[in-house]
Amino acid sequence: MQPISVEEFRKLLEERVLIYDGAMGTNLQTQGLASEDFGGHDGCSEALNLYCPEAVIRVHRGFLEAGCHVLETNTFGGTRITLREYGLENRVEEINRRAVEMAKEAIADCPTGPRRLVAGSIGPGSLLPSLGNISFDEMAAAYEEQMRALLIAGVDIFQIETCQDLLQIKSALYAAESVFASAGRRCPVVVSVTLEPNGTMLVGSDISAITTVFEPYDFIDMLSINCATGPLEMVRHVAHLAEHWPRAVGVMPNAGLPENVDGKPFYRMTPQEFADFHERFVKEYGVNMVGGCCGTRPDHLAAVVKRLDNLRPARRNVVRKARVASLFSAVSLRQQPSPAMIGERTNANGARQFKDLLLANDYDGMVAMGREQAKGGAHMLDLCVAYVGRDEVADMHRLVPKFATQVNLPLVIDSTSPEAIEAALKSHGGRCIINSVNLEDGGKRLRRIAALARRFGAALICLTIDEEGMAKTAEKKLAIARRLRDLLVDEFGFRDSDLIFDTLTFTVASGDSQLRSAAAETLQAVELVSREFPEANTSLGVSNVSFGLQQASRELLNSVFLAEAVEKGLACAIVNPARIIPMFSISEHEKQIALDLIYNKNGDGSELAAYMAATSAAAHERIDFEKLPPDQRLFEKVVEGDSASLEKLLEELRNERQPVTIINEILLPAMKKVGEYFASGKLQLPFVLQSAEVVKKSVDLLRPFMEKTEADPDKKMILATVAGDVHDIGKNLVNIMLSNNGYSVVDLGIKVDIDAMIRAAHEHKAGVIGMSGLLVRSTQIMKENLEELNRRDFLPAVILGGAALTPEYVNNDLKAMYRGRVFYARDAIDSIKIMQELTEKPKQTAKPTPSDSRPVTEKNTTVANLSAPRSEANRHQFFADFKPFKAPFAGSHLLEIESSELFKLLSHKVLFEARWGYKRGDLPEIKYAELLEKQAMPALKKFVDLDEKENLFESRAVYGYYRCRAHGDSIAIYDETDLKIGEFNFPRQGRAPHLCISDFVDEREDTIVLWAVTVGNRVIEAEKKLFGADRYCDYHLLHGLGAELADCAAAYVHRHVHRELNQDKPLTAEQLIGCRYSFGYPACPDLSAQRELFRLLQAGRIGLSLTTSDQMVPELSVSGFVILNHHARYFVP
Repeated sequence: MQPISVEEFRKLLEERVLIYDGAMGTNLQTQGLASEDFGGHDGCSEALNLYCPEAVIRVHRGFLEAGCHVLETNTFGGTRITLREYGLENRVEEINRRAVEMAKEAIADCPTGPRRLVAGSIGPGSLLPSLGNISFDEMAAAYEEQMRALLIAGVDIFQIETCQDLLQIKSALYAAESVFASAGRRCPVVVSVTLEPNGTMLVGSDISAITTVFEPYDFIDMLSINCATGPLEMVRHVAHLAEHWPRAVGVMPNAGLPENVDGKPFYRMTPQEFADFHERFVKEYGVNMVGGCCGTRPDHLAAVVKRLDNLRPARRNVVRKARVASLFSAVSLRQQPSPAMIGERTNANGARQFKDLLLANDYDGMVAMGREQAKGGAHMLDLCVAYVGRDEVADMHRLVPKFATQVNLPLVIDSTSPEAIEAALKSHGGRCIINSVNLEDGGKRLRRIAALARRFGAALICLTIDEEGMAKTAEKKLAIARRLRDLLVDEFGFRDSDLIFDTLTFTVASGDSQLRSAAAETLQAVELVSREFPEANTSLGVSNVSFGLQQASRELLNSVFLAEAVEKGLACAIVNPARIIPMFSISEHEKQIALDLIYNKNGDGSELAAYMAATSAAAHERIDFEKLPPDQRLFEKVVEGDSASLEKLLEELRNERQPVTIINEILLPAMKKVGEYFASGKLQLPFVLQSAEVVKKSVDLLRPFMEKTEADPDKKMILATVAGDVHDIGKNLVNIMLSNNGYSVVDLGIKVDIDAMIRAAHEHKAGVIGMSGLLVRSTQIMKENLEELNRRDFLPAVILGGAALTPEYVNNDLKAMYRGRVFYARDAIDSIKIMQELTEKPKQTAKPTPSDSRPVTEKNTTVANLSAPRSEANRHQFFADFKPFKAPFAGSHLLEIESSELFKLLSHKVLFEARWGYKRGDLPEIKYAELLEKQAMPALKKFVDLDEKENLFESRAVYGYYRCRAHGDSIAIYDETDLKIGEFNFPRQGRAPHLCISDFVDEREDTIVLWAVTVGNRVIEAEKKLFGADRYCDYHLLHGLGAELADCAAAYVHRHVHRELNQDKPLTAEQLIGCRYSFGYPACPDLSAQRELFRLLQAGRIGLSLTTSDQMVPELSVSGFVILNHHARYFVP
C-alpha cells in the first residue's frame, strides 16, 4: 500500500481519533535482551534493527493486537549524531530502512481492522543547538540524512518527537523541507514537544512560545506533547493547544510519574486511569491523536482503544493572535495598553554605546544593554550589528545566540542583508521579526527576505518605500502598503497578522518646510492602514520625529507623538521605553506645545526647545542629592533601596577608601539603620529587602578589588555522565550553571567510569564529584560507584542527578550505604544550592504558619509524651446530634484547580500583613491604605498577570473518602472489604477537657477525608531565579503569595468536599462541613504521619514527595485531613 497522503491524513484526523502505540524502550526492556542482541552496542536500541529485529517486531505486534492504529519505528536515535556514540554512524540508511520494513512486516501480519500507519520516530539527540552544543547546519544535515532514508523506505509520517529545544525543532523542519523538495513529494509531519514537570521544555520554553513559533509552519500537520510527565501534568498544556493551535493536536503521556523502586522505574498508573485521561482529552479538548510514552504497555493502549473506538474529537474554537516569541515565552503584538515597545538601543547605527561595544567585541556588554532595555519596559528588541568594516554575518552568529538565551525578549532582526538575516534566524529558537522589506528595487531583495521569513516562521516589518523613494503623504503610504500586502500574501502565503506596516517617521524640526507636516501625514497613514488591514499590525520608529532637538525636548515630543499614534491605532513602536514620559506627567501646556509642532501649528520647534531649556535648568536646581558627599550618597541609596548608578559611585569611593572599609563603615551601618526603621514600624519588609539588594550588588561590585582567598576544594566539581550512558544534556546544564556561579567544573564527558572520576578528583584537588545519567540502569551504576569510593576509602561529597533518579532512592538507599556525603539534585539549580551548602553554613528556612494554629517547634514531640487520661464523656457528646455522611466514592480522585479560583479565595489582609509584612504599625489608617494601594496591590497584580502569561501556579490536588473508625487515641482506616489499611495516632490534651482528634470520629463507622495539594514546582523555580538575580524583594513577595495560595488550595478542596457531601449548606468558611487539620501542628504534631497519608493517597501522582525529615516537596504544598463531625475544632494539647 502506498504511504498516506497529507490530504488523506488530515481527513482521517477529522473522522476519528488516531491511536498511536506505547513505549518502545519499556517493552524492549521486558524481554531480557543480552549484549549480543545489540551486536555489542549496549544501550543502542536502534542496533536491534540490525542484530535482533524479532525483538522489535514483538513490540510492534503487541501494540497491533491492542488495536493501535499507528506504529512508531525503532529509530528514535537514528541520526548519525546519536549513532556516532556507538560507532554506527555509517549505517544510518540501513538502520532507518530496516526499522520501516519491520513495522510494515508486523502490519502485514495483521490484515484486519482499520488502516495501520507507520510513523518514523525522529528523536532530539543529546545536543541542544540553543546552548551551542551543535550548529544548526550540522543538526539539520543529520536530520536530512535520516529523513531521506525514512521517506524512501515508505514511511507514512515524520514523527519529530520528544523535542527539548525550539531551535532543534526548527533544524528538523528545515531538513524536512529540503527532503520534500528533493523528493518531489511530502508526507504528514507531526511535531511532539516534551514539557518537564516544571511546565517548560528543557531549555526553558513554555507552551505559549511553542505554539507561537510553529503556527506559521503550515506543513506541520499536528502538534503534540509526549514524555517527561503523566497525563495529569499535561492537562493545562493540552488545554492551551486546544485553544491556540489551529491544526490537529496530539498527546502521548507517560504512565504517570515514575517511582524508583529498587533502582528501577515503576509507573503506577493503571490502564483504566490512563484511558480515563485520554477520553477526557478527546471529549473536552478535541484531541485528534493519543498514544503512550514511557511506562505504557499494550494493556494501557488496549484500554484506550476500547474507550475511544469510533469516537470523534470535540470541536475546538481556536483563538489566533498576532504574537512573536523569545526562546522562552510569547509576546503579543497587540499589547494592552498599546503599544508593544521595541527597544531601539541595541542598534549599532542608532546608539553610540552599543556601537562602541560592538567595535570592542564586547558581546557580554551588548547583551547587558539588551537586558537593560527589558528592565526598562521593552517588549521586543531591535538588534542591528551592520557597521562599516564589520563582518555582519559573523557578528550575528556570535551575538544572536547570547541574546536568545540571556534576554527573555523576542528579537527584531534589523538588517538589509539576507545572509545576515539567515545567520540570525539559524541562531534563535524564538519567533523573530525581520526589519525590514520594501519595494525600493521593485521587490528583488524583498523576495529573498520573504522566502527566509516563511521558511523560519518570522514576521515582517514592511516599510512604505517604493521605486520612487519614501512615501511622504498618507495616501501614498497606504498605496504602497497595499502593494506590499498583496505581494506577500498572494505570492508567499503570509497572513495579514504576520505583517507589520511602518508608515515612516520624519523629523519635524529640521528646518525643512516640506517636512513640517510629515508627522501629521504619518499619523493619518497609521489610521488608514489600521482601518484597511485590521488583522495586520503597524509600527513606527518614534524617535525620528524629534531628530535635531536637544534631549529634554526630544523626550517630550516623542512621548506626545507616541500617544497620538496609539490613538490612531499604532500597535508597535521602536523606542527607548525608559525615555518615554507618562502622559499624566506632562502638563497641558507642554502637551499643547508638542501637539502644535506635530500638527504644523508653530513652526520649527524653537518654542518647544526654549521652554524645555528653561524648565530643565529649574529642575536641575532642585536636585540636592548629587551635592551630597559620596559616602552619604551610598548610605542614602541603601536606605532608599536605589541601585541606580552604583558602579560609578563605588568607583568614586574606591579612590578614597578600601573596599572592606566601604562595606564596614557605609553599607553595614546603612543596613543597621534600615533594620531600626523596620523595628520601629517605619519601614515595611519589602522595602528592607530592596535595601538588601543594593548591599548585595555593592558587595559584588567591590569583590574583584578585595584580597583573594585560597580556593576551597568544595568549590571544585568533577562532573561526568556515568559509564554506559551517552546522555549529557542535564550534565551540560549543570556545568553551565555552576561555571557561571563561581564554581570550578571539570567536565569529563559521557560514559565515564569511576576510575576516571577518582583520578580527576585527585589531579584537580576537587572535593565534589557530580554524576549524571538518564537511563534507569545508570542509577545502579551510581550505587556501584559509591561502593567503590567506600572500598577505596576516598570519600568526596557526591551530587547525583538524572531523570530516572528520585530523592527517595538517594536519601533512603544511597545515603545509608555511602560513608561520605551524598546529595540528590533535582536540576541544575539544585546543584548550585547543594554546592552552596557544602561551602557555607546551612541556612534555616522558616515554614509559613497557617493562621489556624501555631506549629509544633520540636519534630520529635511524640504521642506518648502528650498522652493523658481519656474522658469517655467527650466522645458521646459529639455524636448525639451527628449523622455520618455517605461518601460519594471510595478511595482517591485527582482534582485540578485553576489559579483564578485560588485568587478568589485569597485574603488580601492575610497576604499583605502576615505573608508580605506590610504592617500598619504607627501609620494613620489613610496612609496605610495608600501604602497598600501603591505598593502591595500593584505587586499582587504583577504576579496575577505573570500567572496568566506563564501559568506560574500549577495547582493540583488529590483527595479521597476513606472508611474509618476510632480506636482510643487512634483513627484506623479500612478498605471496602473491612481490611485495615492504615492508622493515625494523635496526642490527648493533658488538661481538661482532655480532647483528642479521634474523639470526633465514630467508633462504629465513619468517613475521613484525606487530601494533599500543591501549587507546583514552577513557582519554586521562579523564586530561585529571583533570588539568584539578587531580587530579594520580589523573591519574598512571590514566596509569600505561593504559600498563601497553597493554603487557598487546601480551602478549595474543603469547599469541594462540602459541595459533594451537602450541596444545600452555604459555602462560607464558618459553615463548611467539618474541620481541616494538617500534620505538624499541635493537635496532630507527628509529621511522619504524612508518610501514611501520602501512601493512602498515592500523592506522587500530583508530583508530591517527602524528604527524609518528612517535609513536602515541592515546598509550597499542604496536606492533611478533614474530620466531618461538626463538633470538630482546633485545640492545643
